[in-house]
Amino acid sequence: MAGRAVVVGAGAVGIAAAYYLTLDGWQVTVVDRTDVGGGCSYANACLITASHAAPLPGPGVVPQVARWILRPDSPVYVRPRLEKGFLSWGLRFVRACRADAHHRGARALQALARWSLQLYDALPEPVRQAFGYRRSGLLNVWLTAEGVRGAAADADALERDGYRVRLLSSREAHELEPALSPQIAGALLVEDDAHGDCHAYVRALAQAAADRGARVLTGVAVSGVAVHRGAVQGVTLSAGGTVSADVVVLAAGAWTPALLAPLGVRLRVEPAKGYSATLAGVPRAPSVPVYVMERRVAITPLPGRLRIGGTLELAGFREGIDGHRYRAVLAAARRALAEPLPADGSAWAGFRPLAADGLPAIGPVPGIDGLFVAAGHGTLGFTLSPGTGRAVADLVAGRPPRISLEPFRVDRF
Repeated sequence: MAGRAVVVGAGAVGIAAAYYLTLDGWQVTVVDRTDVGGGCSYANACLITASHAAPLPGPGVVPQVARWILRPDSPVYVRPRLEKGFLSWGLRFVRACRADAHHRGARALQALARWSLQLYDALPEPVRQAFGYRRSGLLNVWLTAEGVRGAAADADALERDGYRVRLLSSREAHELEPALSPQIAGALLVEDDAHGDCHAYVRALAQAAADRGARVLTGVAVSGVAVHRGAVQGVTLSAGGTVSADVVVLAAGAWTPALLAPLGVRLRVEPAKGYSATLAGVPRAPSVPVYVMERRVAITPLPGRLRIGGTLELAGFREGIDGHRYRAVLAAARRALAEPLPADGSAWAGFRPLAADGLPAIGPVPGIDGLFVAAGHGTLGFTLSPGTGRAVADLVAGRPPRISLEPFRVDRF
């Protein structure tokens, strides 16, 4: 029987969990230290990309990151830290780079991403309209002939997985998307992917949950989870007081491990800072999202503006914008697009929660009845949020989710 549920975190994942819990009749309270969509959902790359759903750790990643470590403009940067938690995270990351581990993780993420796309399609029409949801595909482009040489293998792999893809020459890519620069050497169009305004999505879904009775508390920090005799009682607030509940869902992104640690639960998740620029007044923006493969930068058209996002910086909770890395994201877009872009844009950075093996933690916390986790989605929070939210609601209700959640077990760390 449905009762009271508290969801900690009002980002894409937390709000999706709250929404699906309300569909099951739960009295839901969402608590967030900032605002609805005020974290990584605020200005991310806005891609819903099942085709890119794969763990970051994989064969060849460690040597590649080692080569990038002294380059301030590299797509991935790791700031070495002699902290026990980070070292343990790093060792697990290295172990997850094995080919077999990467393959298993990719299969798990693909299943969750495909389910999520189906759930996006099934959202109420007013919600989809509110965030400009479009299944217009993703155009992966290469700037070099060397990069294009691997495109055929990528296309074959995606086709075997059931994706509709088109491998394009430089000329064909420009015919499809005239906004591309002459530097584009080739492209791969994945027709199944989607995009939309992630911040608008979170706010629209939060309103849909509120219309069903959910309460959203913003600007309220949670200090801990209240547990008595092996069962959750609710959450305690930093300002004092508690919010009582029969079920607690921790979806606080990179801050989730700090809430679990006092309970003796280790969640190997590190903050991975990502950067974006939002540009208005772009005269000839692309009509479909573009992903610059060599630089791992996404260029996404949104109503009245262009969102450019990329880079991954593992440096702890270091605030502020690194100018080198931010300019590198813009430089990649300038190389990929034909028209000159404005000199600068609205800069943003967010701490994406990256698990050591590249897979989110989704499911119950063993030994504590009523406590669930939905965190560690890395760069795929927007993509995976509906599937994660639906899975959490299924678990809370005692129903088997549509896909296996075994790879996402909370206690695997």
